[in-house]
Amino acid sequence: MIDKRSYRGRRARLAGAIVAAAVCGLGGQALAATSGGIGTGGSGDGTGTSGDGVFPVRGHHTYGDGLGAGRDHQGQDIMAKCGLPVVAAQAGRVELVDYHPAAGNYVVIDGVGKAADTVYMHLTNRASVRKRETVEAGDQLGTVGRTGNASACHLHFEMWSSPGYYTGGSVIDPLPYLKRWDKAS
Repeated sequence: MIDKRSYRGRRARLAGAIVAAAVCGLGGQALAATSGGIGTGGSGDGTGTSGDGVFPVRGHHTYGDGLGAGRDHQGQDIMAKCGLPVVAAQAGRVELVDYHPAAGNYVVIDGVGKAADTVYMHLTNRASVRKRETVEAGDQLGTVGRTGNASACHLHFEMWSSPGYYTGGSVIDPLPYLKRWDKAS
């Protein structure tokens, strides 16, 4: 049974944290959208694996704003055309499927003690998975979008250490993982 007071408190902390984490200003976003991105991207289908995960966007992409980005940005933006498939980077259990004014449509995958929690924001529509559903790396979650406070089509991708996403875990810089998975795709 869910303790409603603890659940409400967690939802309030989560909502406040999402506002801080997902506000996407025009700076690097506009640069990435118009100049081909910051850093290099891939054009593969994302089906390759490095053994610990897969690249979360299937199709051509570039890298936008990363951790910090001068505004407490807590993830890595992957610039891509709206409508490209977004897949689970790692296996886990769906912890949350929701909408937030800053994050847009988003989904949180709990790594269930084996992997980091992964978060996928700005999806075109509500994620195609349901809470408590088990997913494998490569399972489609939705499509790249620009919902919420997004200035261009992109996936905002986050990783969190145990015990998890806004439950005492810490932000992990996802860029090294993304680059490894991108290279394998």
